Amino acid sequence: MKQQLISVIIPVYGVEKYISQCLESVINQTYKNLEIIVVNDGTKDRSAEIAKEYAAKDSRIKVYDFKNGGLSVARNRGLEIAIGDYISYIDSDDWLDTKMYETLLEAAMKNDADMVKCGIIETNGVTEDKITFSDIKIINNEQNKAFENYFNGILWTVVWNGLYKKELAKKIKFPDNVVYEDNYSSGMFLYLAKKIVVMPFCGNYYRVNYAGISKSGVKKPLDTILAISKLKKDLLALGFVDKKLDWKLSVEFYHFVRGWNDNMYRVVAMHKDLYDYLMSNLDARRKLSFWWMCRKKKLSLTK
Repeated sequence: MKQQLISVIIPVYGVEKYISQCLESVINQTYKNLEIIVVNDGTKDRSAEIAKEYAAKDSRIKVYDFKNGGLSVARNRGLEIAIGDYISYIDSDDWLDTKMYETLLEAAMKNDADMVKCGIIETNGVTEDKITFSDIKIINNEQNKAFENYFNGILWTVVWNGLYKKELAKKIKFPDNVVYEDNYSSGMFLYLAKKIVVMPFCGNYYRVNYAGISKSGVKKPLDTILAISKLKKDLLALGFVDKKLDWKLSVEFYHFVRGWNDNMYRVVAMHKDLYDYLMSNLDARRKLSFWWMCRKKKLSLTK
């Protein structure tokens, strides 16, 4: 029986302090049949150089150099190169449990699942916090019921805690020039996957590092809204409608108006159609709060 090849896509930018730990956790996996794709996203430090030192010692690692394009572009570039039967994405400042791929691949093959998701361990280098599923669960995605989980927290709205069949992964590109790209891609994975397995095993150590490729750069608070807006548009084009997505999108707008009120990000006006959209989809508590915020901040409504 053919041993399945897993393509591991690792975008690299500004992670000189962490890339060794990330790569060590991949090359020391108990499952060995890996294609390790390091995408150098135009890093200015020694991250790519360190990765190339590892590549010289381990033929499974290939480093590809590109001009800076951001995390989404780097992941898409890695996906174009990947030839594995399964695809995995890792942020280069995170690291893996040594049995990550053995455990997820076994679950994927046993259940003929299109994707498998596991728990994570969030860490700042001092403390650790487990975020996990309560039990093993197999979801046959009939009538797109799996998408309801999109509203159930971080494990469902990131891609780096999963393993994906190549046929599924190749259908989903990360949106360019959007910081919160996982809000889009994770939703598309949930919609398009025919069978999903989730498990309480914690396979990914998520480092809270605000200098890394996925957490650095210009803060664009509207990007969450842009990602979800694109998700809604593309799902509508596929014939899928879910009022909860309208609710989530409205909540993101609500938090944007409430939270950003400094000299750089201050909402001073809003299109009336957008205001009406929010007021028709927010819950009663937020609706009242939003109405009051608009009055207090003296937001003008435009047509």
